[in-house]
Amino acid sequence: MNIVLLGGSGFVGSRVVEILRNKGHMVTTPTRKELDLLNPNRQNIEKIFENQYAIINTVGVMSRYAEVLDKVHYQTPKLLAEIAADMNIKHWVQLSALGADWQYPAEFLASKGRGDNAVLHIMPSVNIARPSVIYGRGGASCELFIKLAKLPILVLPEKGDFALQPVCVYEVADGLAKMAENPLPHGSVVNMTGGKVVSMAQYLAIMRQNLHHKPPAKMVNIPFSLIKPFLPIAKVLSNGMLSPDSIKMLQDGNTADNAVFARLLGKTPQSPEMFVQ
Repeated sequence: MNIVLLGGSGFVGSRVVEILRNKGHMVTTPTRKELDLLNPNRQNIEKIFENQYAIINTVGVMSRYAEVLDKVHYQTPKLLAEIAADMNIKHWVQLSALGADWQYPAEFLASKGRGDNAVLHIMPSVNIARPSVIYGRGGASCELFIKLAKLPILVLPEKGDFALQPVCVYEVADGLAKMAENPLPHGSVVNMTGGKVVSMAQYLAIMRQNLHHKPPAKMVNIPFSLIKPFLPIAKVLSNGMLSPDSIKMLQDGNTADNAVFARLLGKTPQSPEMFVQ
């Protein structure tokens, strides 16, 4: 099967490429020079998409600029889907995010939601993956969690009592590969969540024990009202990783039923104690 994978050098995409190539599929992974997501060239795209069966879009960015999020998550995927449909490409697999919704007040999830809606209305066959917090070495947010877990004292807003359902990157990649090989019905959305709901504090404690082999850290609670004034500055310094939007997403929780994901994998998704090693 001929497949174009967007984001093939990325955290999730590189794992999907490995799985599909090991199964004998021909996977094309355009470079940033060949496909500039901020300034896409139609002629280059048509050349990349020629004689392809499916597109897998694993591209995702964090940015303090709303226009960058809109371009990468919505405008460019919309253009790519239009070109793919014109060229009779049959199937599109979209890596989105849990909670993606064009009406969500945080631009990261709103832009993801707009992108999902766009490709759904353009391509004849679309499957959407919406993972929770993804665990795996090399992921920007995961590496941040790992560094935090090593600290002897953790200063966390609301005692780190944010509900998460972390999922292993290899299970996300396996699910995406399966959705490309054997498409689910058009419009299917798979919430890719792990086998256990934990708080942010519990997740950090698991990392601290399993990765750093250290005793429990001292937890210090900081009222959200004290950190709120500093979040706009943190948004600039972290390029959107720590911002009012990211705190909003944590407060709203990041959990969902994983029954469809389990059927896709053919097994129960792992819990953090199993994959944090």
